[in-house]
Amino acid sequence: MRTRDLNEAIEAVSKVYCPHSVEVMGRERNIDVRLKVKHPTFQPVVELSYDARVKIDAKNFSRLFLMMHCARGAASTMQEKRTAEWRQGQTMPFSADVETRLWFDASFVQESVRLDMEKLEVQCARWLGRPLDRLVRFALHPFSEDLEQAWRRTLTYLRSNEGSRLAFSPAAKAAFDEFLLTLLLHQHPHNFSEEMARSVPTPVPGLVRRAERFMSDNAEAPITVSDVADHLGVSLRSLQAGFRAWRNATPSSVLRNVRFQRIRDELLRPTGENTVTTVAMRYGFSHLGRFSSQYQRAFGEAPSVTLRRGRYSKRG
Repeated sequence: MRTRDLNEAIEAVSKVYCPHSVEVMGRERNIDVRLKVKHPTFQPVVELSYDARVKIDAKNFSRLFLMMHCARGAASTMQEKRTAEWRQGQTMPFSADVETRLWFDASFVQESVRLDMEKLEVQCARWLGRPLDRLVRFALHPFSEDLEQAWRRTLTYLRSNEGSRLAFSPAAKAAFDEFLLTLLLHQHPHNFSEEMARSVPTPVPGLVRRAERFMSDNAEAPITVSDVADHLGVSLRSLQAGFRAWRNATPSSVLRNVRFQRIRDELLRPTGENTVTTVAMRYGFSHLGRFSSQYQRAFGEAPSVTLRRGRYSKRG
């Protein structure tokens, strides 16, 4: 959408984000609002600019967890009397249900990802191993350099899937959502960070065996590591501690290897519909380049080679 009508712009942006008001600052009263909502397979990415200095009163940012990347220009904000600034190349995390005001300069262009509030809270609770007793509150400052680099790669991946004709499986969507939320919860400070960083007692070996059995029984289902922990009734921290102690591995690497083996078995016994892409996507691997390189490290050959061998063997 593109408009020079401020009321039309407010109405459109309110539908994407939350109710708010916009005040054009300075002598220049004209605006040129550009709003584009991209709907990739996973999280929607919103591009927004006003082409004017504006002050935005976003009220209480109702149910809105927003990771706002500054693609150009600079901006400042206030949440719960805390203030912060960010500029081109930086991303600011905004927490939900907090009185929020923002100031954008005339050249400011945002590229933002809106997080699913319920999924974020569930993921945080699973790491803690208990229900949340208050809302998640991210520290109001830009991402660290390391997190910013990871976030840029994530945005690039989201953009690359815009308009994709590939039908991403529920397992692929669940895996990406968990990756995104875990990345933020571990790499940017928030009001549960200290508790998440505490060590936990090492669980008994039997819990690890039960986890492995659940992974094997549900390899093709859209389960994630946090689903495994939830099934066993333990926190993600406990599950991680158990696998480190008894398998010298992470739960995610074990689940990945279980799925790799299932994929290999299918490629060696292909049906007419099987391709490397369709099989990998069904098991939750949406980044096909990364999948291929990891598969080759695991088995010493590319998945396409495995499939060719399977088809040749079937003809013979």
